[in-house]
Amino acid sequence: MNLASAPLQRAFWHYTLPSLAALLVSGTYQVVDGIFVGHFIGADGLAGINLAWPWVGIMLAAGMMIGIGTGAQASLAQGGGKRGRAALFVAQGLWLLPLLGVPLALVLTRLSPSFLAWQGAEGAAAAHAQAYLDLMAPATPLVMAGVALPFLVRNLGAPRLATLALLLGAVGNILLDAVFIAWLQWGLTGAALATLLSQALVAVVCLWLVLSRRSRAPLDRRAWRWRPRAGAVLLGTGFSSMLMYLYLSLAVVLHNLLLLKHGQAVQVAAYGIAGYLMAFYYLAAEGVAGGMQPLVSYYQGAGQPSRVRQTLRLACLIGVGGGVLLVLAMMAAPAWFASAFMGEDPALLAATTRAIRLHLWALFLDGFLVLAACWFQSLGLGRKATLITLGNMLIQLPFLALLPLWLGLDGVWLALPLSNVCLSLFAGWLLWRQWRRLAPVPATPAGERR
Repeated sequence: MNLASAPLQRAFWHYTLPSLAALLVSGTYQVVDGIFVGHFIGADGLAGINLAWPWVGIMLAAGMMIGIGTGAQASLAQGGGKRGRAALFVAQGLWLLPLLGVPLALVLTRLSPSFLAWQGAEGAAAAHAQAYLDLMAPATPLVMAGVALPFLVRNLGAPRLATLALLLGAVGNILLDAVFIAWLQWGLTGAALATLLSQALVAVVCLWLVLSRRSRAPLDRRAWRWRPRAGAVLLGTGFSSMLMYLYLSLAVVLHNLLLLKHGQAVQVAAYGIAGYLMAFYYLAAEGVAGGMQPLVSYYQGAGQPSRVRQTLRLACLIGVGGGVLLVLAMMAAPAWFASAFMGEDPALLAATTRAIRLHLWALFLDGFLVLAACWFQSLGLGRKATLITLGNMLIQLPFLALLPLWLGLDGVWLALPLSNVCLSLFAGWLLWRQWRRLAPVPATPAGERR
């Protein structure tokens, strides 16, 4: 599609629908993961995978940083007609996967037992968590590639192939979960193996396009030369996306600690179920943001501020509006959403129902924050995007420190939504200021001076 001449809504849906579908599929198979674990392993399995998730979140954060940073810079270069520079950025992004992934794998593998013990993991939940990390941590570069490469493919003009890759990975993961967890009963070892094999499939499909001559930025020998400055630019551009996933990991760690302090392992399992629902919407919002990003970057590079604004308006209507509808459904029938993840377990059902009501009532604001950060990032304003995502990490700390002292377990559940309300007010102010700066300068009437 020629973005210079295509109608905005057509261009928006051309990029957003594949991105949204891809990440909704990704969210669906994460939810299906939880369903398999809840039904075939039980509350201890749900607690175990939630105790291990922050380590996995670090892998996802690194992959997101490389994928978003590379994709944004490649799109900006393509919008300016600099095809060779776009190819250079793509090659540097590929280099960064092993250069960051291998050291990170060594660190995560070595420290995983200490990390679980520090959270207070004990008994069956701790054993399940360690079994999961024993496979996931050494495979960090593969997990990063499975996250980063679809972003490159989408920004190289093949959003449908990126969607296909993620769809194949999602379907493969669900089928392998059925084999490894339900049939062979390998527990969380089976869940980890299913995830890694599906990520490998995604990476192979995406690499096929990135390394082929069909790419919009085909790689040559000059592009493959390692350039530290270009790599630093990519990392800087994608840094806010990494912070967002690190924020999720930090939030999970702090919630695990406080839930075990003020409650029991069943509350950690309930938090895990709420987290699956949250991840489904969060990935949907990321999908809308991912479809918005190449358009905003291109229109900004092409000097079309009105289209930059209109693209954000459409993204918010879909991303935030969809979040409001999901929240209304969850508040109306929390037990229905909770029961999908468990068998006959009244204690877990009661804990999860309360978690959904108290923890997820402001979930749609997560979508707003994702879109706001991505918009700034797409404009090349990485500092403002980082400010929003870093604020999302820091603002939770006082709420998590104080609310449990006053409200006990309910204070743990309420910390996230209340902090999101406060940060969204600040992010909205930043967005409005930048929105006004993008407005075209009014024509000066004859006889007046500026």
